Amino acid sequence: LIKRYHQIGHGSMIQIAVAPCSPFEVTTEFMQSSAHLARQYQAPLHTHLAETNDEVVFCQTTYGCRPVRFLEDSGWLKSDVWLAHGIHFTDDEINRLGSARIGISHCPSSNALLASGCCPVPRLEQAGCRVGLGVDGSASNDASNLMQEVRQAFLTQRSAHGIGAITHLDALRWATEGSAACLNRNDIGCIAPGKCADLALFRLDQEPRFSGYGDPLAALVLCGAHRADRVMVNGRWVVEDGKLVHADLGDIIANHTRAARTIQSIV
Repeated sequence: LIKRYHQIGHGSMIQIAVAPCSPFEVTTEFMQSSAHLARQYQAPLHTHLAETNDEVVFCQTTYGCRPVRFLEDSGWLKSDVWLAHGIHFTDDEINRLGSARIGISHCPSSNALLASGCCPVPRLEQAGCRVGLGVDGSASNDASNLMQEVRQAFLTQRSAHGIGAITHLDALRWATEGSAACLNRNDIGCIAPGKCADLALFRLDQEPRFSGYGDPLAALVLCGAHRADRVMVNGRWVVEDGKLVHADLGDIIANHTRAARTIQSIV
């Protein structure tokens, strides 16, 4: 798959990550071989780490160490790695992750649904980690809507760290520049000359939730924008007037619903 599809360089549209799920699923040797494979083909490395206290106990029982040490012993503590969740870290572990420039994908909706805890985003950023946003999977986030995740991240982090520590601009930065940085992409994540033309445009004049807004960027986060009116990916319009340009949403939903019901009947 990597040989056939993985693209490297400015404007890459398809990148394949080597991504063992979590310490629950693998051995140290498997993690080491995954890192070797990814670096052989300049592919990114990803896993879920320190999501729950159970995971910490599992690592201590199985590997004789905490999750970050397990990561380090597996050869993963390098800047080509980004981790999902990143909740249960000690201060020393945060500093080690920051020194390695590890990326952290904050998944606040999933963490809230599973009552896993709260990612210490400000401390991670201060230590040198790159922080972005993720929706996680359908098992723990039924919406999978990144704009909704921006609002959830804003509320979660402000609740945990105080009104003066987090602004709506921080939440938007995590979703854009921070997420690009997690993937070690310097060609996306912001609107600037030389970057790929990735745009998401939202209307504030068609829903009551935005009525009377002051700052339009604050309105996107605080009022809960959830559906883009226009989306451009690398200079190509893929959503216009709120509708997919190159696919039929009705067909996608119908096919997905059939597949979901088939799986449910099997389970």
